[in-house]
Amino acid sequence: MSPEINAEEHLVEHYATLGCLKSDFRNLNLFHLVAAVVTGKNVIDIGCGAAFLANILKERGKHVVGIEPSGGMRALAAEINPGVAIIPGMAEDVDALVREPVDAVLMIDVLEHIEKDVEQIKKVLAVLKKGGEFVFVVPAHSFLFGKRDEQMGHYRRYSKKRLTELLESNGFRIKFLRHWNALGFLPYLISEKVLRKPLNSKLRQIAKHGVLSALMQKGLNFWFSRIENNFDFGFGLSIIGVARKES
Repeated sequence: MSPEINAEEHLVEHYATLGCLKSDFRNLNLFHLVAAVVTGKNVIDIGCGAAFLANILKERGKHVVGIEPSGGMRALAAEINPGVAIIPGMAEDVDALVREPVDAVLMIDVLEHIEKDVEQIKKVLAVLKKGGEFVFVVPAHSFLFGKRDEQMGHYRRYSKKRLTELLESNGFRIKFLRHWNALGFLPYLISEKVLRKPLNSKLRQIAKHGVLSALMQKGLNFWFSRIENNFDFGFGLSIIGVARKES
């Protein structure tokens, strides 16, 4: 990882600055899209961060427990989303932390941080009930791997083919798989591959005051909620998927 940035401190600062989910058009729309595909009652959210998604699921009647290694993130979650149960721990320890099989396991922007992703998939399978579902979001397109991925501690980006092979060779059947965030694809491509510098994540932080900021926020939310969340353009910065445990 690049010495220019501490990934954990960066993320804690990012979400602390946002304050609430409505200030982040990307995760606001992504989390509601993900929540809509989560079935079953008992859910484990691995790498739950500030617990925004866990809180959305809790409000929808799910019993959610988060797993989060960062003390800073857990403190922020307690402040912003109190009431969500969070276990301190690493993703790699999920099979030791979860005592009873669950209906769904979530890994949102987490799997790319795991060096041995095959082993991680097997551990997710182990804590799911038969018919349980693994819901995930990962960065897409290996050719986009660049400085921001290195800074954030990513080991890889994924393709649909790679994900399908990874999951179906380890006890899962793909139920749902699509690209997401086509809007951000070109700016990311130009930043990483032409300008050779990481795209600034602060672009997601839209000021809470001012007419121009309000219009921009409204326009971005319209695009993501009405278009991105309903259409797969066949490309995008992320891949969203659901895989079902077969046996």
